[in-house]
Amino acid sequence: MKTCAALLVVLSTACLMPPMNGGGGNYAGSPSSSNGGGDPSSSSSMGGPPPSSSSPSSSHSSSSASAPAPAGPVSVTIRSACSKTVKVFYGDKPKFGSGTYSSIDSNSVQSHSFRPGEMLWIVDESQNGLGSTSIGSGTRELEIASSCTAISSR
Repeated sequence: MKTCAALLVVLSTACLMPPMNGGGGNYAGSPSSSNGGGDPSSSSSMGGPPPSSSSPSSSHSSSSASAPAPAGPVSVTIRSACSKTVKVFYGDKPKFGSGTYSSIDSNSVQSHSFRPGEMLWIVDESQNGLGSTSIGSGTRELEIASSCTAISSR
């Protein structure tokens, strides 16, 4: 009687389990391993190994983990080769956009933190842009040229 009840539990469990892709074999003691035969399609539904890392639910979570993270701030050294103090604008559009006006002394070095995509402008007394550069994630150094109207990045 115990054997019939155990066999009934194994068979009812096997009927509820979805078939595994790729076969996988049987666990020891399952009905098809004891008789050594049977339909191969039914033997793969009798158990088999737990789902591998290539299952749809696993691959979905790993693809979301590999999404690129947003870029953080970039610390940039700004050098001035200009012989006079230069007015600058940190932002998209001087005169018309939001940002910050400042100045950089002649032949000086200073540091500023940017987000990738932000811009540095050299501006004149009327806040018109004379020269600009966009900050990339790999930008580490900017130099205001001796002409006082151009910026190069490294």
